[in-house]
Amino acid sequence: MRILFVCEGNMMRSQMAEVFYNSLTNSSAATSAGATAETKDHISPRAIEVLDEVGIDGRNLRPKQATPAMVEQADRVVYFPSDFMPDYVKDSPKAELWDVVDPHYHREQGMDLVRTVRDDIRHKVAVLVSKT
Repeated sequence: MRILFVCEGNMMRSQMAEVFYNSLTNSSAATSAGATAETKDHISPRAIEVLDEVGIDGRNLRPKQATPAMVEQADRVVYFPSDFMPDYVKDSPKAELWDVVDPHYHREQGMDLVRTVRDDIRHKVAVLVSKT
């Protein structure tokens, strides 16, 4: 099953979901993208830090821009809340929303929030994997 995870910038939430899914399934069936992904050569340093804490190296991950073709090619699309999420993601019959807060907009809560988001996503991915 090919799964596409989409968040706002593909800097944290969707990247975590992708690596957790691929790690749990020992595959490369998941990919991730952002509704407004910037062209950068790395993901969020805070995401790298919290992934390191659970033994996953995220230094090689790069943000990717979501496209209608990516949605079309996926068997399932999981997206996270964003004011910028395109209709082609939200309106896809393959799509489901995972209501996980974006730590980017809550920096005042620090790394504790990033860890909570990581753990929430890891749990949701584990449940998803158990059902497939």
